[in-house]
Amino acid sequence: MRHEPDTSLPRASGGLDRRRFVSLSATALVLGIMAPKLARGAATDTPTRRAADAPHLASPFLSIDAQGTVTVFAKHLDMGQGIWTGLATILAEELDANWEQVRVEGAPARLPDYVHLDYGAQTTGGSTSIAQSWLQLREAGANARAMLVAAAAARWQVPAADITVAQGVVRSGERSAHFGELAAEAGAQDVPEASPKPRDAYSLVGQRGLGALDARAKSTGRQLYAIDGGWPGLKVALLARPPRLGARIARFDASAAMAMAGVRAVVEIPGSLAVVADGTWQAMKARDALDITWDESAASTTSSQGYLDTLSEAMDSAEPEFSEERGDSAAAFAKAAQVLEAEFTFPSLAHAPMEPLTSMGRIEDGECYLRAGFQSQTINQQAAAEILGLPTEKVHLETIAAGGSFGRRAAADSDWIRELAQVLKATQGHWPIKLMRTREDEMAAMRYRPQALHRLRAALDATGRPTAIEHGIGGEGVFPHLLKIAPEVHRFSVILGNAFAQYDFPAGRLDWWRADLDIPVETYRGIANNHTAPTKEIFLERLARAAKTDPVALRLGLLAERPRTAAVLRRAAAMVDWDSPAPEGITRGVAVQFADETHIAQIAEVSGTPEDYRIERIVCAVDLGLAINPDIVRAQIEGGIAFALSNTFVSELTIENGAAVQSNFHDYPIQGMYDMPRRIEVAIVDSQEPPTGIGEPGSLLAGAAVINALERMGAKPVTSFPYRPV
Repeated sequence: MRHEPDTSLPRASGGLDRRRFVSLSATALVLGIMAPKLARGAATDTPTRRAADAPHLASPFLSIDAQGTVTVFAKHLDMGQGIWTGLATILAEELDANWEQVRVEGAPARLPDYVHLDYGAQTTGGSTSIAQSWLQLREAGANARAMLVAAAAARWQVPAADITVAQGVVRSGERSAHFGELAAEAGAQDVPEASPKPRDAYSLVGQRGLGALDARAKSTGRQLYAIDGGWPGLKVALLARPPRLGARIARFDASAAMAMAGVRAVVEIPGSLAVVADGTWQAMKARDALDITWDESAASTTSSQGYLDTLSEAMDSAEPEFSEERGDSAAAFAKAAQVLEAEFTFPSLAHAPMEPLTSMGRIEDGECYLRAGFQSQTINQQAAAEILGLPTEKVHLETIAAGGSFGRRAAADSDWIRELAQVLKATQGHWPIKLMRTREDEMAAMRYRPQALHRLRAALDATGRPTAIEHGIGGEGVFPHLLKIAPEVHRFSVILGNAFAQYDFPAGRLDWWRADLDIPVETYRGIANNHTAPTKEIFLERLARAAKTDPVALRLGLLAERPRTAAVLRRAAAMVDWDSPAPEGITRGVAVQFADETHIAQIAEVSGTPEDYRIERIVCAVDLGLAINPDIVRAQIEGGIAFALSNTFVSELTIENGAAVQSNFHDYPIQGMYDMPRRIEVAIVDSQEPPTGIGEPGSLLAGAAVINALERMGAKPVTSFPYRPV
C-alpha cells in the first residue's frame, strides 16, 4: 500500500552550495586531489571551500584561500571529542599558521585519499584519529609551508634560507606577505618533500590555552548539526518502527495521517513506514495517527535475563570458543594457599547520544547528496549507492560535526543511512528529506552494547604473591558480521583488555564463550575495555585485600614488563601521596589500564559510608605519547569519568520479549552533575613517544576506582552492574 507524494511541490534549489570550489590558479594554494563535482544546495548555507582538481599536487589535507584562511580537511569525524581541533593543531604547527585563521571541514568520502591506514576504509574509531593523521598532517603542513617560502623567494628574488614564516606571515627583511597573498603563486610550485619541525620548535602543539576551534560556535548555538536547519523545501521523515524486533507489517491504513495538515506522504520501506511532513511535530502527530497491524509471529522473544542464563549455561558446560594459556595454571592452583573467585555481569547499554541519529539527503540530476555526522563514510556511501542504484562516485557525503556517537554512528551495516536512502527511493527523490529520530526511537532501535558475563579465579601462595589467573568471558562481540571472514577481530572485541593479557601473572588462562544473540549489537565506547577493565581492576583490588598487600604495590609487581603502565600508576599514587595515610574520613580506590596504545591510571578518594558516600576527588595520570592539545585531553578525561560513573552506577538497558524496556532518560538515567567528583585532577606524563588517543581510554576506570574504595569501606561486593552499594 502506498500513498503518492504531491508532485506539485518544488524541488530543491539548483544553486551552488557550501561546497563551492576555489580556483587554484586565481585565488588559492590547494594541497589536494579533490573531486571536481559541484555539490548543490542552499545558498543560505555558510560558504566553505573545496579544493580544485589539482593532479600535480599530492596531499588532500589543506587549502589556503586569498584571505589567508587555512582550511584543514579532516578525514575523521568530530562527535564532541575535539578531534577537529587536534587535527588542525598538527597541521597549523607545521605550517606556522595564524591560529585565528584556521578552520576545519569534514573531508569528502573518497578513497584512497582519506583511508584509515589500519582499517582500510574511511572511518573513525578506536581513539586512533590523532595517531592516524599525525604524520600525514605534519607532512602536509611542512610541504605547504615550503611552497609558500618558495613562492616568496621567487617573488622577492631572495634565497629561501633568508625567509621566515610565523603566525601566517612570510617575511624577508622589510618585506612581508600573509599566506593569502602568496597562495596562488605557492599553488603553482612543485610539491617538495619538506622535513617537519623538531619538537623543541613547537609553538602550538602541546600548549595549553590554545582554545577549541568550535568553542564559540557551540557556546553561541551556531554549531551546525544534522538535526539543525537544512535545504530549501526540506521535508522531515519519521519511521513507524515495529514494537518488537522482527515484527512485520501485516496491514496499515494511513488515511487519517494523510488528512492532517502538512503531511506529504506515507511510504512503506523495508520493516517500517515512513511519514513525510513539512515539520517534525507534524510528522510525529501523523505517525501517531497511523493504523498499523503488526505480524509478530516471527518476532524475537529474547530477554536480557534469558540471554544471561544462556551464557551462564554455556560457561558451565560447553567448551569455550577460544582459549589461551601460559605456564601451568593447574599446578599453581593445586599449590595455592588461597584461591579467590568472582563473577560479574554487565547489562546492555544504549549509546544515547545527545543528538539522536539524524541525516538528510536529496537526489538531483541522478546524483545523491547526503549530510550528517558520518562516522564511517566509506560504508555509508556504499550503502546509499546500493539502495539507490547509483555508482558510489555519484553519492556525495558532507560530513558535519555530530552531537555524540559513542560508536553508534559506526554501524557496520549503516542502518541509519540505509533508512534514509530507502525513504529517498520510496519518495522518488521528490523532496530533500531529513530523517529524524526521537529519543524514544533511538532508545528502541535495538543497537546496544551487548551483555557480558565474567568469571575470574586467582591463586595466591603462602606469602600472598599472585601465582595464576583464570579469566573467563561470556558474551557476543560487536563485529558479528566478521565471524566468518575475520573471526579474530570479532573475538578481540569481546576479550580486549582482560586480566590475563594486561597483568604478568606467572601462569594463567583466558577463555571465551559466545551464545547466539538475535538482537543486533553495536560498537560502544571502549569496545571490550568498558567491561574488562572494571572487571579485572575490582578483582585485583580483592586480591590485594586477601593478600593483605598494598593494592598499588600488588599491581606494580604484575607490571614489571610494562614500564609505561607502571609509570602512570606511580604518578597517580604520587598525586595523592599514596604512601602516607589517607586524610581522615577518606578511603581510596585505584584502577589502571592499557587501552588504545594509551596508559592510564586513576585513584578515587571517597568519603562517607556505603549508604551515603561522596566522591571527593579522582586523580588521573595518563601517558598518551605527545599530547597535542593538553586542554582537550583533560576535557576528554573529565567527560570520560562521567561516562564511566554513569555506566557503573546508573545506566542499564533491559530487553524483554524482543523489545527495549527503557524509552528515554526518565528510565535510562545517565550520570548527573550532583554525583560528580568534587575535584578532578589530571597529570599528563611528558613523553617522547608519538601521540595516541584518549577518547576511549579516559572512559574506562573511574567506576572501578570508586567501587574499590567502597568495598574497602565495607560495601557489599559488586556482582552485577549497575552497582548499588546498598
